[in-house]
Parts: sequence; C-alpha cells; structure tokens
Amino acid sequence: MNKALEFGIRTHFHLAIFSFVYIVGLYKRDTESIVYAAMFSFGILAIYNSHRLYKLKSRELPESVFIWVNAHKWMVLGIAITSLIVSLALYLCNFDQSYEVHFLTGICIIVSFLYVYKIGHYCLREIPFLKIFLVLGIWFFLLHTLPILLFSRPISLGPGLILLIAILIPSDMKDIRFDPKEMYTIPQILGINRSLYLLRFLSFIGVFFLIYLDCNNLVPWLISFVYLFILTFFHRKIGNEYYFVWVDGSFLITGLGLLFT
Repeated sequence: MNKALEFGIRTHFHLAIFSFVYIVGLYKRDTESIVYAAMFSFGILAIYNSHRLYKLKSRELPESVFIWVNAHKWMVLGIAITSLIVSLALYLCNFDQSYEVHFLTGICIIVSFLYVYKIGHYCLREIPFLKIFLVLGIWFFLLHTLPILLFSRPISLGPGLILLIAILIPSDMKDIRFDPKEMYTIPQILGINRSLYLLRFLSFIGVFFLIYLDCNNLVPWLISFVYLFILTFFHRKIGNEYYFVWVDGSFLITGLGLLFT
C-alpha cells in the first residue's frame, strides 16, 4: 500500500476528512457548521490517536498495527496533542453556550477516555455487548444531538442513526480476531458472513425509512445506502483489514450529496 495512504488510514485522517464533509453537508445552512465540523474532525484525530498510543504501551494492538504505530509513535503523538489543542480551542472560542452543552460534552469526553483507559483491570469497551453501543452513543450525540443544541436544527435523525450503525459494524469485523471473546461484539456473535447480511438488511431498512417515512434529501441518503449494500459483495476482494475504510466512505458520499442538493 502507498505509504501516504497507509499513514492516513492508520492515523484516522480518512475518517476525520469524511466526517468533516458529512457534518458540513448535514448542517450547510448554519454558518458555524464548518467550525463545528473542524472541531469534530480534530477531536477524532486527538482521541483515536491517543487510544492507539495507549494500546501501544499496553501492547493491545494487533501485531501489524503495533509495528507501524511503534515506528511512527512520535508523529502519532504530535498529531494527537496538536489536534487536541485545536479541537479544544475551536470549542471554547465558538461554542461556549450553556452549562448543559458543557455537561453533556464533558460526559462524552469522559466516556471516550474510559472506553480504552482501564480502571483496575477493565475498560468500558471490554464489558460484554457494550462496545458498539458506547461508540454509537458518542458518535450519535456528536453528529446529531449536540448540533441540535447548538444550531437548533434537527437533521435526518433516522437515516443518520441507521447509517451510523452500519458504519460501526465493519470496525468490529476488523477486530474480530483481536478483541477478547468475552466482549461479544456483533461480528463475534454472528460471524463475518452474517454481519454482512446484517449490513444488507440495514441498507434495506435505510431505503425503506427514506421512501416511506422521511423524504427530506432522499437522493444523497439513498445513494449511500445503495453503496453500502453493493459494498457487502466486495468484502472478500477488499479484505477484512481495510473494508471498514470503504464503509467509512459512506460519510463522504452522503456529505457531498447533501452539500450539492
């Protein structure tokens, strides 16, 4: 793989960029959406790379990822610290609105911290069945709940939730051989093939929701769900290690579609 592309994936730059476009597309009518999207994207780089460094120290990374992060740990640390400073500065300078916002954002940050960092012998993600719900809760809050508090504009909650669930499953598929069996993630319970069937089912649910319950901005969401459905037939060709990157691309597809409609 191209070294620059691998660097972008390993440090989650691809997810930060895709999420930036997704948020700008969702809230394009709000003047502060670009600032919020930038804050969110830098937050992703800060949190995810901090998690990688912690897992490096505790030797919880898969061997190939461990070798890569260990070889680039100072660059990963620089990205994490710089991104944290930028994200915090954007938040304090632009979204100092209410104690309610601060309280909920604080809870989100604490949960993100405890998701990986252990108290005693356990962290939150190791609690059986809880991993995907923690990540889903944090992402849904930051993508669809906090913006309502900041912009007073609810946007596509149903399609957004379905899309988010579909995007999170391949991340657990990638970790199926490395997550402790006691975590009982969806791919651990269903297996890879049935997880792909679940993704197809979620795509159908998303299309059904769009057509029969919510017709706002139908085309961009429809394209994204069709893309997810078609992508399930290319899992073996893409490979389990990088399949999640292609699935994350649905953020980019939806965001661009919303931006230009």
